[in-house]
Amino acid sequence: IKITAPTMAKRAKLTPPSTSSLSSRPACSFEVHVEKETFKFNAAHFVAFKGFRERLHGHNYRVGVKLLGTRKICPDGYVLDFGCIKAVTKTICKGLNEHFIVPMLSDVLTIEMTKVDNPVTQKQDEYVNLTCEDGSKFNFPKRDCVLLPIVHATTEELAIYLYGQILNSLDADYLLQRGIHTMEVMVSEAPGQDSTFRMEIPPSGSNHDEIFDVASYITTGDIIPMPCPTTTEEAK
Repeated sequence: IKITAPTMAKRAKLTPPSTSSLSSRPACSFEVHVEKETFKFNAAHFVAFKGFRERLHGHNYRVGVKLLGTRKICPDGYVLDFGCIKAVTKTICKGLNEHFIVPMLSDVLTIEMTKVDNPVTQKQDEYVNLTCEDGSKFNFPKRDCVLLPIVHATTEELAIYLYGQILNSLDADYLLQRGIHTMEVMVSEAPGQDSTFRMEIPPSGSNHDEIFDVASYITTGDIIPMPCPTTTEEAK
């Protein structure tokens, strides 16, 4: 097909570079969501609160991360390079994999550390000793445990903890410079069972120890009884 010069000029007029302002466009924003096969960890735990303790069991946990940006992306074309999120989250998950989760801030567990002579290695081994409200006792090698600043080993509290770890590794100031204003961290303990913690990126100079104090997100007072039977209630 032969295109004459006037036709080419006409076509050029039909597809000019966009000069419309953001104010004239419908509301929009960018976000990225990363949830990979490597964002997982297998861990044992039990949830314990006043008057109740689950049996010891484990989960194949999975983690997802979402970053919410503005109406424009950065000059490199990204909200944030997926590679940054993948590298950070994979490393954090690996550190939790194949451990027993110890909720160090528990208000119903007595947690003690002891050292015992090992006649085989001729060294001392460290142990984590747990005494539960119901009198049950657990004794784990410390190397098989991960000691977390949480009150209960629930997906909700794990999501808060992981948010803080991921944020520190990605660098909050860097995220803000890229226009990222909010991050979500999702923790799943089984297909169809997940919790999400969503928070705006803390501004520069924020006290992260205070912001990610898990206990501060938990209400006080009496526990409201569950109105329907669940496996949690039946485990009593």
